Amino acid sequence: MLSKLLQALVGGGAQALAGAITPFTGDRTQDETSRHGEMLARFQQFGAEFADRQGRTWWDSFIDGLNRLPRPAMALGVIGIFVWASADPVGFAAAAQAWALIPEEMWVVLGAIIAFFFGDRTLLSARRTRGPSLEQVQAVLATQRQIEATRAPAPMDPDQYKAEMADRGTPLSEAAIREWNRRNGAGAKG
Repeated sequence: MLSKLLQALVGGGAQALAGAITPFTGDRTQDETSRHGEMLARFQQFGAEFADRQGRTWWDSFIDGLNRLPRPAMALGVIGIFVWASADPVGFAAAAQAWALIPEEMWVVLGAIIAFFFGDRTLLSARRTRGPSLEQVQAVLATQRQIEATRAPAPMDPDQYKAEMADRGTPLSEAAIREWNRRNGAGAKG
């Protein structure tokens, strides 16, 4: 009877549990298999793109070359803008003012074109990421607590506070003002 119970827990029970969990977590083997198939299809497409074709004309070569230009041209163009901004700040400032006059609709069209060229890779990487890990979230929360601790001013020494408050001839220091606000519930943001 004990062996049947163990067999049910280890055999059928584990399979039933895995079957219940799989719709929520996904099947890792199936996911890896589909990713492998996608990569093979991409490599075959790239291979066909660079293979010698029969009856290829100079026009085909020219168009293929043009089709490969947008991504590197945009990437090198952005780097060129940074070089230009540091090499000729006055000219860059004039160009930036001219760019500010471009209607917003044209920027939307440009953004759509760039999203078309770079969007595939971005969407693929976004689909593959599953969010931050527990350790990453805990590290961010710990850093936020540290930052908040440095922002909160420490209470002023009571003797120093009394001395500053008693001295009517000298303006109060920032620490004394914060301490006065804290004691009187003013809740000054500092």
